[in-house]
Amino acid sequence: MRLISVKFSEFEGETQEWTLEGLTLGSTNLIVGKNATGKSRSLNIISALSRHLAGLQAPTISAKYEVVFKDGENTLKYKLNIERYEVVEEELKVNDEIKLKRGKEGIGNIWFAEMDRMLKFQTPPGEFAAFARRDSIQHPFLEPLHAWGTSLRHFHFGLPLGKDQFAFYQDQGGRQPDDRNPYEVVGLFGNAKEEFKDEFVKAVIDDMSNIGYDIEKIELGPPVSIRWAIAVLPQFVTLNVKEKHLKGLTDQINMSQGMFRALSILIQVNYSQFSKKSDCILIDDIGEGLDFDRSCCLIKVLREKAIKSAIQLILSTNDRFVMNQVPLEEWSVLQLDGSHVRVRNYENSREIFEEFKFTGLSNFSFLEMDFINEASNEEMSLK
Repeated sequence: MRLISVKFSEFEGETQEWTLEGLTLGSTNLIVGKNATGKSRSLNIISALSRHLAGLQAPTISAKYEVVFKDGENTLKYKLNIERYEVVEEELKVNDEIKLKRGKEGIGNIWFAEMDRMLKFQTPPGEFAAFARRDSIQHPFLEPLHAWGTSLRHFHFGLPLGKDQFAFYQDQGGRQPDDRNPYEVVGLFGNAKEEFKDEFVKAVIDDMSNIGYDIEKIELGPPVSIRWAIAVLPQFVTLNVKEKHLKGLTDQINMSQGMFRALSILIQVNYSQFSKKSDCILIDDIGEGLDFDRSCCLIKVLREKAIKSAIQLILSTNDRFVMNQVPLEEWSVLQLDGSHVRVRNYENSREIFEEFKFTGLSNFSFLEMDFINEASNEEMSLK
């Protein structure tokens, strides 16, 4: 299932009010905008919705969603309104037919498939009916929402992504790594290698080589840059790589931050691809800490993998190198007016985007020159 559009607001009518309008999404997307326009916030909003639908996060203090999904031939329109940690409105339409509708105190109506009719129900105000009422026999229309929510993965490229976290060798049992947690990449790599064998490791090595890191081996083992004082500590394992131009291994402690971020992202994206667990991947601040060539190559690798595996990819950036690598057709430009964020893209501003192509300038100049507003102002002056 694919997320098609998002409209969001919180604290309506209050001093903290903030709204997002006009965000429409395709298979591969890049969210751009000047500083403090809401790029990271937009991804966080989508991520929070996924956790609500997966039953992983309770209602927040304030949030109002209107989102549209495409699931094969079906269009799902989902509305959610949260006030003071309670759901005051929730509605799901499938192809414009109401399947779920509830209001305050959790009272509403839901479609029962076997009875072929709507019946009254009540869900506690602190719970989401889309999750709490899951029943694949009576309410099968809720399953796509839950599947999307549990499958979404959210990465912050500007953060360590697990560089400062190790894992333990386990003979058997033990807690399995959470593949939704980007900081558990060491354990995730071990699981992926066991499940998908050398094919998985080769895929990650090939991807790293394609972005300029010439490595020939990735393995789990004790960190080579530390000498242990007691015998039990070598049970700690890290990600270690063998670079072709070096004689020994490089552990994650000694990897550059940029190299480890790239390795971590590629391990986790490849795992999503191999396991077929993810419908949607969000990556905030993509390219942060990488040089021009590697930043561009990483974007190319991620876009190709997303297209090949039908994963919806939503990136955000303030990096000119990344912007120049992604076609303008995939851009969503955020414009902040007070507390209101409006999105301009090919869908709602095609003529302006097409006009810019004739300038011969780089994609980054589209944002740097504020071309959307300049073109809009020029058009208004001619009328």
